[in-house]
Amino acid sequence: MSIGPPTGMRDWLPQDALLRQRVMETIGKVYRLYGYLPIDTPAMEDLAVLLGKGGGENEKLLFKILKRGEKLAQAGVELADYGLRFDLTVPLARFVATHQGKLPKVFRRYHIAPVWRADRPQKGRFREFYQCDIDVVGGATLDYEVEIITATERVLKELNLGKYRFRLSDKRLLPLVLQGYGVAKNHIGPITIALDKLDKDFDQARREIDAVLPHDSEPWKKVTALLLRAYAVRPHDTGRHERMAEFKKYWDSIDHPTIRAEIDDILVNLEAIIMAVETINPESSIVFDPILVRGLDYYTGPVYEAVMAIGSTSSILGGGRYDDLIGTFAGKNIPAVGCSIGFERILAILQGESGTAMTVTSQILLVNEGATAVLLQQQAEQLRNEGLCIETNLDTDDVGRQFKYAEAAGMRWAVRRFEAATSSITVRDLSKRQDFTMPLAEFKSRLAGS
Repeated sequence: MSIGPPTGMRDWLPQDALLRQRVMETIGKVYRLYGYLPIDTPAMEDLAVLLGKGGGENEKLLFKILKRGEKLAQAGVELADYGLRFDLTVPLARFVATHQGKLPKVFRRYHIAPVWRADRPQKGRFREFYQCDIDVVGGATLDYEVEIITATERVLKELNLGKYRFRLSDKRLLPLVLQGYGVAKNHIGPITIALDKLDKDFDQARREIDAVLPHDSEPWKKVTALLLRAYAVRPHDTGRHERMAEFKKYWDSIDHPTIRAEIDDILVNLEAIIMAVETINPESSIVFDPILVRGLDYYTGPVYEAVMAIGSTSSILGGGRYDDLIGTFAGKNIPAVGCSIGFERILAILQGESGTAMTVTSQILLVNEGATAVLLQQQAEQLRNEGLCIETNLDTDDVGRQFKYAEAAGMRWAVRRFEAATSSITVRDLSKRQDFTMPLAEFKSRLAGS
């Protein structure tokens, strides 16, 4: 019998769970600044919902749930009627359709919750993991893209992740450019899939493109030239507006008037988004990326992703506009735009190479230096009434071992004595291994400033 968690799933030790909680609190706090409110939905949805438009490859990764009791005994070919959600966007579409009479015309929400995918587990990829989505339902203008990008960049700043690049393009742009280059329609999909692998395996992406397009053909030459230049500038974040101007020359050879007009309209919108974001946040890391590909098939307009500038080629978030998805459930056209933060990747970055979160907790240990358990708990309760997070050592133990326990648990402070009558406290700063006696009010002020 295995005593570990199910394959592809994890137990969370206290320090890791605490870090996860703090990341959730930071994300929620920032998004609430912009008027986004939390929602939640069931872990499972009807299969008809999950297998509708929007799943793409994820439809193959569903954990299906067997029918129950008599329904299972009477079942025919199909033994399942529900499935575990594989993302938070499809449940949102169902949520809006269910509650559309109760929601405002423009509905802002965020949702942080676990999802499940019957994927092959490997390093950094789990069958159960958390997602964090932010969405505006009912917002039709590009101003909502600007708001989501601005809010999400604030989240990245608050999390102190380090330098990143926020790539922006449009779901329609690359297929139009390829079509204008003379690439056959049935080859556009395989090429965009190959381009999506650029950051992880450049040579593999080139081989897949070479397998689709005849070598030295005009489409091959044009696609290769665009690919090489776009890949070369990806690591750089300077010249944001000049970058868009530079890439315009790569489709100057497209002589199809309708395609050129559509490309020009898309570029005008993308430039407007970039200019607005930079005006609101001059420190923004937004850059135009013409070969950006987002795999989900429900995107209909601008798309974006962020990648760390150093140490990782995997995206830490991605999103875009999906104006058709929610309408399939609600029975009417409802525009929507959203973003999904790569919660697990962000946790991995914050945990560092060790894979263990070494965070300092807000807990304070009340040291047992010979007091009775009742007296100790009475003092602890008095300190809790003052707003302190107090853990008590109810067993008689060497004081040095108690300090070592507090350090291992990520605590910075240990209370050695508390005089309720004079409201004075003696504490040890575990990081400096020094004791201090001070008024309780002063200690609380020091905690607030640390």
